[in-house]
Amino acid sequence: MSRPAISKLERQQQLVTDRQHETYWHRVRFELVGRFLDRAGSKSVVDFGAGSGLLGEWLQEHRPATDYHFTESSAVLAKHLVERFGSDAKATIEDPWPQRSLVVMLDVLEHIEYPVAALQAIRSNMGRADVLVITVPALRWGFSSWDVELGHYRRYSKRSLRHELAAAGFAVEHTAYLFPELLPLLVVRKLRSAPREDVDFPELSPVMASVGYRIAATTTALRNVWVAGTSVVAVARSTA
Repeated sequence: MSRPAISKLERQQQLVTDRQHETYWHRVRFELVGRFLDRAGSKSVVDFGAGSGLLGEWLQEHRPATDYHFTESSAVLAKHLVERFGSDAKATIEDPWPQRSLVVMLDVLEHIEYPVAALQAIRSNMGRADVLVITVPALRWGFSSWDVELGHYRRYSKRSLRHELAAAGFAVEHTAYLFPELLPLLVVRKLRSAPREDVDFPELSPVMASVGYRIAATTTALRNVWVAGTSVVAVARSTA
């Protein structure tokens, strides 16, 4: 019997389960989530659309007291997540989430055809003390074949992300652009029209990864300065 086909997104997420494929920009985003977690005083994280579960692994290493839960619509990836974190860590949109949770959506919303409806469903499952942290790909002009092959419906500006969050009933507390140093990568992707066998991230040498991390950590600390970047981050709370 032949093995079921998997999407390029699932293939990408399977690749990054191997720590040698983990990129410095994963690390920078996770550290930013950690700061928001500390600021909110949350003891629980709901990783919505967890993918390969790299955030859960980072939390186990750096925030071991945090109660980690995940949701994942891909059966292929959900199976891996259950094997890695246990069935008790699996959450659903139908069941209550732990109180005072930090709900995290890292590059998930762009894969959803009807984003406001999805955000409304998430908000309905959040308490008043819960906080939503969300990242999405930035800049509409940068939409390319890379986005199409990963199943993206759109890229965002700070304004458009604020608009969707507000339409879903969230009060937005913070938005910023991340990774301005990677803007040339959008141009490179835009110029390529040939299909890709795998839509993965470039592998960097240890030296390049170290340099990249230091640059990205600095630009992330200064995120309120940038007028553009390859990602948008937002922090929001339910108004209901």
